[in-house]
Amino acid sequence: MLNRLRVVLLLALASAPSLFGADFSMTVTDKNYLNTQGFSVFLYDSTYHPVFVDQKNTAMELILHGQRIATNGDVRLMPTPEQWDLVATLKGKQADKATNRLTANLAFPSFDLSYTLEVAAEPGGAKVSINLDKPLPEKLAGRAGFNLEFLPSIYMGKTYLVDGNKAGIFPRTPNDTMVKVLPLADEPRKAYYLEDWDKAKGYTQPLPFAQGKSITLGVDDALGRVNVKSDTADLMLFDGRDRAQNGWFVLRSLIPSGKTTGAIVWHIRPDVIPNWTRPPVIAHSQVGYAPGFQKVAVLELDPKYDAPKTAKVLRLMEDGSYKQAFEGPITPSTPWLRYVYSKFDFTPVKEPGLYVIEYADQRTAPFPISEDAYANIWQDSLDHHIAAQMDHVSVREGYRVWHGASHLDDGRLAPVVGEQFDGWNQATATDGKYKGGDHIPGMNVGGWYDAGDFDLEEPAQLSVIQSLALAYREFNLKYDELTVDEGTRQVEMHRPDGVPDTVEQVKHGALLILAQFHNIGHAIRGTHEPDLRQYTHLGDGASKTDGRIYDPKLGSNEVRGDLSGRPDDRWIFSTNSPFFQWNAIAALAAAADTLKGYDDALAKNCLETAIKAWNDEKNHPTPFPSGGWGGAPESAPANGVLAASQGVTSGAHLPRNARGNAAAPTNSSTASAQTTPPAGGGRGRFGVGLDWAAALELTIATDGAEPYKSRLKELFPQIITPEQMEFHGWTAVRALPYLDANAKDQMREAVKTYMAGLDKRLDTTPFGVPPSLGTWGGSGAVVDMAIRMYFLHKAFPDLVGPEYTLRAVNYILGTHPVSSTSYVAGVGTVSKTKTYSNNRADNAYIPGAVIPGYIIIKPDFPECIDDFGFLWFEDEAVVAGSASWVVAGNAAEAIIQESK
Repeated sequence: MLNRLRVVLLLALASAPSLFGADFSMTVTDKNYLNTQGFSVFLYDSTYHPVFVDQKNTAMELILHGQRIATNGDVRLMPTPEQWDLVATLKGKQADKATNRLTANLAFPSFDLSYTLEVAAEPGGAKVSINLDKPLPEKLAGRAGFNLEFLPSIYMGKTYLVDGNKAGIFPRTPNDTMVKVLPLADEPRKAYYLEDWDKAKGYTQPLPFAQGKSITLGVDDALGRVNVKSDTADLMLFDGRDRAQNGWFVLRSLIPSGKTTGAIVWHIRPDVIPNWTRPPVIAHSQVGYAPGFQKVAVLELDPKYDAPKTAKVLRLMEDGSYKQAFEGPITPSTPWLRYVYSKFDFTPVKEPGLYVIEYADQRTAPFPISEDAYANIWQDSLDHHIAAQMDHVSVREGYRVWHGASHLDDGRLAPVVGEQFDGWNQATATDGKYKGGDHIPGMNVGGWYDAGDFDLEEPAQLSVIQSLALAYREFNLKYDELTVDEGTRQVEMHRPDGVPDTVEQVKHGALLILAQFHNIGHAIRGTHEPDLRQYTHLGDGASKTDGRIYDPKLGSNEVRGDLSGRPDDRWIFSTNSPFFQWNAIAALAAAADTLKGYDDALAKNCLETAIKAWNDEKNHPTPFPSGGWGGAPESAPANGVLAASQGVTSGAHLPRNARGNAAAPTNSSTASAQTTPPAGGGRGRFGVGLDWAAALELTIATDGAEPYKSRLKELFPQIITPEQMEFHGWTAVRALPYLDANAKDQMREAVKTYMAGLDKRLDTTPFGVPPSLGTWGGSGAVVDMAIRMYFLHKAFPDLVGPEYTLRAVNYILGTHPVSSTSYVAGVGTVSKTKTYSNNRADNAYIPGAVIPGYIIIKPDFPECIDDFGFLWFEDEAVVAGSASWVVAGNAAEAIIQESK
């Protein structure tokens, strides 16, 4: 939608006057950034991430005409630094309203380099200065420079001018000359995996593709045109994509030797359109609406926009003409972040057909009003995204092979104790009969790639099993469009084989978890790449490794049968925790109940393994690892919130993975300091039994057998407290058939209490769903709301209406901030078609992938870029999120069918 608005606005503004170089003024706002109508400058309102480091959302950032055109403005030691390269340490920052000046105090302590980064308002833009405390150390001459990174999707294919007369076009494909830039002799030692990665990549950097004292970017783009002049060293334009597909265009000036004050001075002059206001965004469901249910669009408006007081619904007729079907008022606007919001209720429109919403000069893409509007919104997630994420098998779709049978050489017990990249951690050098580096047989079965990478995250595996098992049982989901042959390791889309796809996927996950228990003896942290070269691999997962088991006795290029001398086998991180263990038990029990009648032998194996693990865990509780939740920051819960999008569909206590997290990831130091769990699964950090999900699923799988049923009764009062209801208390609905007759009355009172304050909490945003306040987009929490409210509605329809689930589903499908693009790739008239999936190097997507969605670029800029797929915090779809969406999508359809 924003792309279409951009085209319309460009045409309208082609001949409009601008303030390019004019004396408009910027002021420091109450939120401590520089601002004028149409242009803002942020300075270190967020910092580099403690695990992922460079996420392209910190330092100096420029927002021009509603787009964040540039980020990461600061001193760097490379022309095109990558994700884990050295960054400055922020010592402090100030905002001076009297002088309209922002200042950040920064340092590279290991190089004895301290400086201030100063951004000051000046007529027509901002002056950027680097002031050193003392002259640049000699060793950094030619290395330290001021970098500012510009968004490729805005500028590639657009023009630039150097010094007013040297013209060029921003390349769509990087093709610059590369040169070797070796590490400095006394450069701080990096982690061994970063050293290995740099060495494997050859220490290369691109040469600039443009250079001069003045560069105008986007000369032909009225919305993105900006001029930068340097009073000191030359400006150089680099293409960061020469080193990595997620690179940006980098504007850079080297810091000269011998200077301190004004070592770098730039003048940034954006071509600000006078009195510019952002076009309205009409946020609505891209799949449409069911006739008899509420239909509300949310209008996102610039506070300075002269907003009309009414909106219209037009019907698209068969001959292509439009006929007005409804006109109604919009609500008074309410502010949130930097915009204001109004609602347009067009519920009276009920006749089936195709419609658009028209407001001011904006018109949406067509959408249907239909009884089956929600019927198919989940299918791509099940039979494309989850299928394409299947590990250890090949996946084919017609003429296309999504990938070959991958990682058949899994895996080796992680040979390095301690923390690795991406927050992974191996707690011990041995596990049972295996020592670090040993091949563990039988681990090359089942499981799903977690997200845009290829690792097997344990929380994701357990979540997908439980979500799909729940979908199959709750909705009698017999949908079948896949052929899955585990024996031949082949999967084919659009080819039914007589077995429901949810059942086949549950089996695929169960095989992996059973392999862990049978070959290692317990649940594990997961399976991960041994080095960054593999971790950053894009494309076919089968080409990451040679598929042969590593034999250290062979030469590095020697092959002998199924063995090779190449140590590319993935590492198995066997670190366990009570959270993994109890939820693995829950997943196996859910699988056992699902597989009955389809694979009775495997169902029996799952149930027996779950029961044995239950007994073992009761008698010999798994200790908390010394690193906290699974020993890794990425798997730590944030702000006391459990993993709603990572397994809560069955009450799982899975730590929330940073991906799909609605709150900021935390370091492991913030996780539980306990080293042993309470006896018998007892009460965990969040005041509720860690074994609730296991007890629930084993009770269901055994039709109410003991001791599981008694454990449910024991935990029930704890699980339905108001503070637990939102996270996993609602799953007690599934336990009611096995509890005493008065249990439902107890839960009814708990639900009343929960609902009493719910609307007030949800009204903190104009969209009536949980806000996205963390480092990663919060769509997972909204999907969880859809599921949670469905089950509460089903059990207590007089207390919980259907509108909560439909509101959450409509949010995912387009009724959200920034744009009205569906967050489910390929689903809806306008959807996200560039996602942070393993095919992102092709600027593509996997159908059915559910992206995290908008985040707030601090302090007040909501962002989710439609035509760019390389920001993992906005675009990276996790497999667990797709499985949860299968449940949510079916819940929405069930509500519609219920009304009939």
